[in-house]
Amino acid sequence: MRHWNTIAAALNKDEVYGPILLQDENGVAHGNDWAHGFMRGTLMRHDGWAELVEDEEHGGCMVPVFMLHYEHDEDPEMRPEPISPEKREEVIVHMAAGLLQAYRYFRQQQQAEAGARTSESRRSSPKVGRNDPCPCGSGKKYKKCCGGATVN
Repeated sequence: MRHWNTIAAALNKDEVYGPILLQDENGVAHGNDWAHGFMRGTLMRHDGWAELVEDEEHGGCMVPVFMLHYEHDEDPEMRPEPISPEKREEVIVHMAAGLLQAYRYFRQQQQAEAGARTSESRRSSPKVGRNDPCPCGSGKKYKKCCGGATVN
């Protein structure tokens, strides 16, 4: 949980968070294991991630993750061009930056949805005070009419 909170704090400050990558026996971090785990995680919210990937303006942020995830795929059609050690470092840097972009994308969507919910929940008519005439037209005070109704 502490690790998750560290990541969330960095992203909330619009900072790039470098994922923890496993190293091989030569000390090289390939990033494939991390990309596989990340892609498994996206399946938990498939529709949301699919929306991001299909977004023409923002979907490109996922390309580095896809490159590492599909690098050794059984289907040759899914594999990217071979990744050199220098290119791998570049892909990993872009992957970390892309994760921040994905976070911003989803944060922006959440804020827009929250704004829509807030505007929907606002009153379209003024609030009726307890001592105001009841809006039902009875002529009684609201507290003695509809505002004082009890459920039996």
